[in-house]
Amino acid sequence: MKKATITLQTHCRAWIAGRQGTRESQSREEAPFYISGLLPSQCHKDPTSTQIHWALESAKKQIHSVITIQRCVKARQQRRRYLEDRRNVVVAQRAVKRWLARRHKSASVIQQAARRFLLLRHQKRVEQGIVKAQALWRGHRSRRLNDNAKVVKLRQRLREVSACVREEDKLCNKTSSALDYLLRYKHFSYILEALRNLESATRLSPECCERLVESGATNTIFTLVRCCNRSVPCMDVITYSIQILLNLSKYHKTTEAVYSVENSVETLLDLLQRYREKAGDKVAEKGGSIFTKACFLLALLLQDKYRVVEVMKLPKVLDRLRSIYRLTARKHKMDAERTVTKQKMNASINGSFFFPATPRKSRPVPKFAPDWVLRKDKLQDIVDPLRAIQMLANTLSIVL
Repeated sequence: MKKATITLQTHCRAWIAGRQGTRESQSREEAPFYISGLLPSQCHKDPTSTQIHWALESAKKQIHSVITIQRCVKARQQRRRYLEDRRNVVVAQRAVKRWLARRHKSASVIQQAARRFLLLRHQKRVEQGIVKAQALWRGHRSRRLNDNAKVVKLRQRLREVSACVREEDKLCNKTSSALDYLLRYKHFSYILEALRNLESATRLSPECCERLVESGATNTIFTLVRCCNRSVPCMDVITYSIQILLNLSKYHKTTEAVYSVENSVETLLDLLQRYREKAGDKVAEKGGSIFTKACFLLALLLQDKYRVVEVMKLPKVLDRLRSIYRLTARKHKMDAERTVTKQKMNASINGSFFFPATPRKSRPVPKFAPDWVLRKDKLQDIVDPLRAIQMLANTLSIVL
């Protein structure tokens, strides 16, 4: 009985387990049919079961189409985002490459400029060394060939003077003291001594010319010229003042400072009018020197065509210059006739013949160099009054 009971229980449990498995498989197969509320076992009993089946198949196809469309749209959006990111990366890479190329080019330009500068400096040092070696060798050779007792003694004296030189005797210190006297003191002797020192300094040193212009002494010099009269001491002051202005005008860095002084051209024209040479003048030599220097100074200042245009706008410039030229030419003709008469008399006494000199034609204004330039082709200052006024007329393009 026990064995039969166990066998029955085993078969019963197997039947229950098989039934449960069948139910689970049926529930999985019947899931799509739950929309219509019918089971597969009931579909053959419903006349619309075929339509429901085809509707389910159509729904499956539509869902598949929707999924396919979604996949395409997502792929296209992802592709667009990828292309945009790629474009941004490419633009950033191009900008970086362009910046690196520009930086490389700038570095190359700087390196080339630095190499050129270093090369030029090296070449300049080599040239200076060669020039110095040549100068030393030429000096040694010249001393060895031309030395005599007089030259040796002169060289020894120069060394002694250089060794005993004082600090106040230097050109820069003389310039400083002269500027101090000129700008501060009112005594005539101090002013005259200061003008002498300034004339020497501006004639020998370009640095002194620049220092004089920076101190504003050109205005003071023109003021002195305007305040002087025709007395002999005042004429000395005017002579030194005009010579200082001439030295400044020959230097290209200080020419503009002389011209830019207020009423500078009018002052020089007044000097020409006041000190034009006349026959029988008691101080003709000093007056002639002032006249010639003033003409020469005006000719140097008016080398620029724009300055010439400004000067020609002044009232009665042409009339004044023509009148001055007529007086100067008359004086020159009288002096020439007097000289010819004197030479004829001397020739008749000595029994020789005299041939009068032919007058020189006026030439255009050449380029004059400062006095510290020691070239052999440097042109000298003009000392002939007639030639000076002709040079001024040629500078202003005036037909006399």
